[in-house]
Amino acid sequence: MKGGVIANKEGSLLWVTISRPERLNALDAAARDQIVESLDFASRSQDIRAIVITGAGNRAFCAGQDLNESAALGHSDGDRWMAGWRRFFEGVSQCTKPMVAAINGTAAGAGLQLALMADIRIAVPSARLLMAEANVGLPAIVGSYLLSIHLGQSRMRELVLTGRIFHAEEAQDWGLIHRLSEPDQLVAEARMVAAEIAEKAPTAMALTHRFLHSLASSGLGDAEAKAAKYQAEAIRTGQPQAAMEQFLRSRSQQTNT
Repeated sequence: MKGGVIANKEGSLLWVTISRPERLNALDAAARDQIVESLDFASRSQDIRAIVITGAGNRAFCAGQDLNESAALGHSDGDRWMAGWRRFFEGVSQCTKPMVAAINGTAAGAGLQLALMADIRIAVPSARLLMAEANVGLPAIVGSYLLSIHLGQSRMRELVLTGRIFHAEEAQDWGLIHRLSEPDQLVAEARMVAAEIAEKAPTAMALTHRFLHSLASSGLGDAEAKAAKYQAEAIRTGQPQAAMEQFLRSRSQQTNT
């Protein structure tokens, strides 16, 4: 395991597991880099035909950015920090192999965005999903773009501006989640779907995936650039850091009571 991420090749499949359960599989710089490295390996490998990405444990797929990392940002650190996030989103979006997200629990903020960049999403019924940026003082740019692709403008605006939690069953009604699976069946279900994809003719699958990627990514580069600009601007105010510190204090108090 490197950077809190486990990558295991299983026949023609690559399993990528975010393994930071003590942090609800939140993404710090090392985890982001390792996910990109794993997906790049899959893209370059002729043996790998499909990817499954999931989280360790039964509480979270990925809780988004690691607030311990982001709460420590100085007012002038926004550009550097967002450059790292831009590399992450570019690396995930440029993966050439079909990806199944096995959502085993909470998917928040960047964790939900990671799931939205997968091709197929399978979730446990209890999974909690949210675009959390509004709750921690950050503008939601990439998430807004991705949600608008999948859900349209109206639903996207409601989810982004309120930052409310919605569950996998609700998301399935919208078409955002493709299948629901009980926790003890999630791995098997994801394996079955990914293996079915992997069995398709590789050239046709690669060309189809390339075209599908072009549909989703036409505006993603612009969203990534605006996210880098707007989030860095927000960080200069100190408001996100204050909101994250307050959240961390509240969570610590709840843990200690």
